[in-house]
Amino acid sequence: MTVVAKVYIVRHGETDHNRQGIVQGHLDTPLNAAGVQQARLAARALADTPLAAAHASNLVRASKTAEIILELHPDVKLEASEALRERFMGDWQGGSMHDRGAPPPNLEPLADLAARAAKWWNETVGRLVQRKAVELAAGQCGTAEFEPAHVLVVSHGGLIGTLVTNLVGSRRVRAAEGVVVGRCFNASISVVELDEDGRGMLVSYADTTHLDVDLDVELVQENADVQ
Repeated sequence: MTVVAKVYIVRHGETDHNRQGIVQGHLDTPLNAAGVQQARLAARALADTPLAAAHASNLVRASKTAEIILELHPDVKLEASEALRERFMGDWQGGSMHDRGAPPPNLEPLADLAARAAKWWNETVGRLVQRKAVELAAGQCGTAEFEPAHVLVVSHGGLIGTLVTNLVGSRRVRAAEGVVVGRCFNASISVVELDEDGRGMLVSYADTTHLDVDLDVELVQENADVQ
C-alpha cells in the first residue's frame, strides 16, 4: 500500500485558562504568551513539510495557532470549522476543573463528540484520500511522480484524543510500535499516515520534542476539558 496522505494533528497552544485549570469547552479564549511561543515552535517543526491544506477549529486559540504555523506556508489557505471545536462542556465552562462535580445536563455527550469528529474526518480527510487514490492510480499508468498530500489540522485536546482513540479502536488506523494514545499536550503534534483505502498508521501521538527548548514555563500537564 502507498501513503497518499499525511495528517499532522496539532493541539492549540496554551491559554491562561489552560494554565489556571479552568474549563474552556466552547469559550473563545486567546493564546497567552507561552501559547504563542509554543505555536511558533510547532511552526518551526513543520516548516519543511509541504502542506497542501490546513484545517482548524474556529475557536481563536486553535485558529491562531494554525495561522502562526501557516506564516511559514503563505500559499496555504486555512479552512476554519465549527466541527473541530472542543467538546461543549455546558455549565462547567468557565469554572475550575477541581469544582466540576456531577456532569451538567447540557454537557455534550462523548458519543456526540465522537460522531462529530468522525463525520468531519470522513467528509474532509476521507474525501481527500479518495482524490489522491485516483491520482495515484492515474500516475501508475503514466510517468508523473506521485506525492502524498500533507494536511494540517489544529484542534483541541478532547477532540483530538477522541478522534484518534476511535480511529485506532476501529482498526482503520493502527498505532506504530511504541506509540500510545495518552495525554495530548498544548502544541503537541500527532501524525497519521493514510493509504489509498483510508487505512493507515498513527506514526506519533502528542509529540512534544519540538518544545524541548528553554520555554518560559513548563507544559500544562492536565486538561480541564477532558472529563
